[in-house]
Amino acid sequence: MKHCMNGKTIIFYGIPACGHIHSNLYLTKRLWEKGFRIVYYSLPPFRKVIEANGCEYRPYPLENALFDPTDGEKLLKLYRLLLQFTQEMLPKLLDQAGKEAPRALIFDSLALWGRAAAELLQIPSFSFYSIAAVDWHNKMSLAAYAAGFSRNFLRYGKELPAALRFRKQLKTSYGLEKLGLLSVLMNKGDYNLCGFSREFQPGGRSFGPEYLFPGPLSVHRIVTEKNDFVCPREPFYYISLGTIFNRNRKLLNAIIEQLGSRPERPAPPVVLVWDRAKDESPVSFPENFTVRPFVNQNEILKHASLFITAGGVNSIHEALYFQVPCLLCPQQGEQFLNARQIERLGFGRILRSSKRLRQEAAACMELKTRWDEEKRQKLTAVALEQILTLFI
Repeated sequence: MKHCMNGKTIIFYGIPACGHIHSNLYLTKRLWEKGFRIVYYSLPPFRKVIEANGCEYRPYPLENALFDPTDGEKLLKLYRLLLQFTQEMLPKLLDQAGKEAPRALIFDSLALWGRAAAELLQIPSFSFYSIAAVDWHNKMSLAAYAAGFSRNFLRYGKELPAALRFRKQLKTSYGLEKLGLLSVLMNKGDYNLCGFSREFQPGGRSFGPEYLFPGPLSVHRIVTEKNDFVCPREPFYYISLGTIFNRNRKLLNAIIEQLGSRPERPAPPVVLVWDRAKDESPVSFPENFTVRPFVNQNEILKHASLFITAGGVNSIHEALYFQVPCLLCPQQGEQFLNARQIERLGFGRILRSSKRLRQEAAACMELKTRWDEEKRQKLTAVALEQILTLFI
């Protein structure tokens, strides 16, 4: 660590996207319970849930419209944006952090500005990974990541000149090093906290002692979403295709066609997360469908028989916690990585043909009859006590 930690303030630089924020709020809640003051940077849509988990919300000096979570799939564009946001925000963030004199800085692994602040102010730092970690020295993790994102990599090559310009400005203005693509997409701290188990991390056994695996935390956070309906008590399907990459109309049509109830073919109830307000043309849903733009997912997973999911880290681990098999429909690179991992571990199946949705759903539910329960418990176990002592 860089110097003796004093005071009771910890600053957290978050990424304003549901999956990233929900993955770490149980950590902030536990730190708050230990008597720490947590100043959490994000954007207004997440203020309520941040404050519910023991943090003081603080807005980034950044306009809402400038941050688009879908940029997470466009690696070269994301690289440029992270460099640009750091260049634009760093003066104010350094000034504010200097006044707070925090005990430590925690930053999302994508938050380059958090790593930069920690290095420039010489404050002990913790990077939090809400996605699988990647290290140049770990061939398995690098290969798994590259396989998911390689398809769209060169499509955004036009972003590279601007990225290099911002990189040069940061190096000239602040003397920052390690501003290459992987270093900016996977920012490291003195310690790196991964919000999942070592077993889930590709090549997890070969990661060094600076990587700690507290386990999946999202299921334990204080949830602010409320359901305005009663979950079915008979077996039902729960479908959520993600909070960002979720407008796959072809897949939606297959879900309606194959899982919708008809007079000649009754079907189980379906709870579907779908924002109708975003549809360019109206969608007619079958009578056995309950459709909402947002839900309290944990409450639904307590009763669901099958989870049809895009494959975000939080979602699949919440399903594992509630012992619900996953039929995985990944929509982007990170989700493909997660889907392959959970299929390999025996707790889900990847949907490779939407024409076989009903058959795949039935086969997926059969997994529960033969999966390794001891392995499931290890994958969902949380171990935070030792990590919390690092802040004391």
